[in-house]
Parts: sequence; C-alpha cells; structure tokens
Amino acid sequence: MEDRNIVRYIEDGNIFSLVHGARSLSVWHSNPEWSGVLLADLASGADTKEVFSSHLVRVGRGHEVPDHLHESQWEWNIILAGHGTMLLDGKEIPFGPGDSFTTPPGVHHAVVAEREDIALLAVFSPCPG
Repeated sequence: MEDRNIVRYIEDGNIFSLVHGARSLSVWHSNPEWSGVLLADLASGADTKEVFSSHLVRVGRGHEVPDHLHESQWEWNIILAGHGTMLLDGKEIPFGPGDSFTTPPGVHHAVVAEREDIALLAVFSPCPG
C-alpha cells in the first residue's frame, strides 16, 4: 500500500451528505479574522441540522488560530499533520500528528504553528439543552 499523508486522503476523497449528495473537497476558504488559516467544510451545521459540524483546518507556518472560546459548543481537534502548540485554558501543550484535544464550552484555546504548517480536523457539537 502506498504511504500517503492522511490529509491527502481526506483532500482527495469525497464528502457525502443527504443535503448536498457527493462532492469533492475542493473549496477552501480563508478565515476572515485569522491570517494564514484556511478551512474546508466537511459537514456544516446546516448539513446536520446544527447537531454538529466538522472542518479540515490548515494553519500556515508562523500563524495561529488565536485565543478564543465557544460559549455553547464542545470542540474536538485531532492533529493530522505538523507540530505546534495548543494553548488550552492557559496551559501550553506541544503537539504532533495523532494528538487530539477536547475543549469544553467556555474554555479559552488557541493553536500556534511556529515552525511548520499544521493540518487538523475540527469537530464541533453544541451543548444539549
């Protein structure tokens, strides 16, 4: 079997949903507030009736997803490629491929790509109630 980066598998794969049918992951968009951060929607909240959403995220070397929080959503990130630092509730945590983070609602967090590009999968789920 050919050794390929998991990010390439996702980028080259198809996304299936009842809302949109099958489509390729060809639409990347820049985050308007965060320089050097690109997003590709795998499942938007509209696709899932706001049950969850998921996105492939690229953070360019020397850039970051700055400190922020989600008032009413859990966030789960898995690092697919690259090494960097997660700032989670004031703690600096170095990470690499395969590491994952679960962030509860209301907890400040950031992702910093100091020396290399980072690719991660971000999944969001609203709090019940």
